[in-house]
Amino acid sequence: MQMKKILFVFCAFAILASCNDGFLDRTPYNQISSTIIWKSDANAIMGVNGIYMNSKREWAMMGFPYHFTRCGPDGFEMWRTSEMERNTATSRSGFFLGTYREFYRMIRGANDAIYNLTDNPDVTPDLAKRLVGEAKFFRGLSYFILWHFFGGVIILDEPILPQNTYLPRNTAEEVKEFLIKDLTDAIDLLPVVHAEADYGRITKGAAIALLGKVYLFDQQWGKAVEQFGKLLSSPYSYNLHPEYWQLFDFKWEKNDEVVYAVQMIDQLDLGSSMEEWYGMRSTHQYAQSYCFPSSLTFETYTHADGEPIDLISRPKRSDYDTEFDYGVVLMEWYEDLLKSDLDKRLQGNIIIPTDTFLGARNEIYKKYWPYEDYLTASPPPIFQDLTTLARFHWRKFVNTGTENVTRWNSPNDIPIIRFADVLLMYAEALNEQSGPVAEVYQSVNRVRTRSGIVDLPEGLSKDEMRRMIWMERFHEFPGEGHLFFDVRRWKTAHTTDPIFGLNHNVLDFRGEVDFTRVFVERNYLWPIPQAEIELNDKLTQNPGWE
Repeated sequence: MQMKKILFVFCAFAILASCNDGFLDRTPYNQISSTIIWKSDANAIMGVNGIYMNSKREWAMMGFPYHFTRCGPDGFEMWRTSEMERNTATSRSGFFLGTYREFYRMIRGANDAIYNLTDNPDVTPDLAKRLVGEAKFFRGLSYFILWHFFGGVIILDEPILPQNTYLPRNTAEEVKEFLIKDLTDAIDLLPVVHAEADYGRITKGAAIALLGKVYLFDQQWGKAVEQFGKLLSSPYSYNLHPEYWQLFDFKWEKNDEVVYAVQMIDQLDLGSSMEEWYGMRSTHQYAQSYCFPSSLTFETYTHADGEPIDLISRPKRSDYDTEFDYGVVLMEWYEDLLKSDLDKRLQGNIIIPTDTFLGARNEIYKKYWPYEDYLTASPPPIFQDLTTLARFHWRKFVNTGTENVTRWNSPNDIPIIRFADVLLMYAEALNEQSGPVAEVYQSVNRVRTRSGIVDLPEGLSKDEMRRMIWMERFHEFPGEGHLFFDVRRWKTAHTTDPIFGLNHNVLDFRGEVDFTRVFVERNYLWPIPQAEIELNDKLTQNPGWE
């Protein structure tokens, strides 16, 4: 049985996958259940599979692309008006509480596994070490997310006992050092590859990549370069998958670019909700998209020669008497654009006007404007969405045809770390450490070559290269959740930078203002959820959220 089935085997007695919604299960550690779980190899594997199961919950890693894209420069929320986008969030907002509690749920499960598998005579030693490595990876990952968003949080390194139920926050520095130690340990304990039957389990390469990412976020450039550099040669065989768009389609999910991905299958409660969040009526989503690509996700792409899209030539609504007359020439403009040699990633990521999509009932849909004027167009059928707003739509993560007919159980894996990310993080860290040396160019150009665009121009300064790497990340990762992290760590989110700032108008595909987003400096540190402070009076609040 492959790992995609194994990791979702849910052991009913496994405290690791507890459904308690509190950040901590306030009941003492259950010694009876623990005895059952950790008495054999098979049960120990199922116990650790509970951590994998927890990682695929909405507010954990399954929702990583959606939740963080709607806050970032590459996307935005739909009708559920995102509090983060408009700076109306409070310490009681569910966004903060969901993130906080779900990653502590993963920490709780990891602690149980580490505690019970260490020096356990009932589990084969090599297996126990590997499973501890997997648990330490997930604990390190959880603390990385919490550290990035909340700063100092409570460090828990053992199962819940009465004496450690209510604790004060550790410092951000202590949390960082703790998670670095977890990931370092995981690297020592994990294999380079797993057997085919265990495909999808955490590997040494995933732990190395995450450790490098921690160092990158902490601006420890040399250490980041060291970690990422390990993944560029033997014994690691990571490589870029030839076709970008296939990376987000389950038919090609086993490829050399995957470093760490959340495994999904099209069975009840075992698939993802990406079809619902990113899909629309022309797919098997029955209403409208929850999350849309921002205008920047379209506007920043280039032609194959590196020249930007000529937005000045896009027709303007003010020059036409009716929306229909305007739509005709606007669609001609987009159709001509699609015939040109654009960066391949543009159409792999989003659906723009006059583009087609193989959707519900295996029909080809075409995106026109205004929508209501083309409802009877045939062939092909009008691209459907319950909105009169001129918005781009996601193609990434959305199944085509009748390959997936449910909204909540998409089989597409969710890549969290891809080799393209490793290359660009390596280039970024090396540029910060040594300037735009040859290896920086080589790493970035590998990513660009797959997209059919020319190499970077020679002679870039360190600052120019930094900006080029930022732009490459924007082109490579829209809709995957990474760009919100990027603009936060680059400290550009609170600025009016036209691309990497989060204080500007968001435009629709006509170039008209859709809404205005706001990001203030206090948002770099999220509030400790008020519900948790009320449960634990030793917790203090982050500045600006009191």
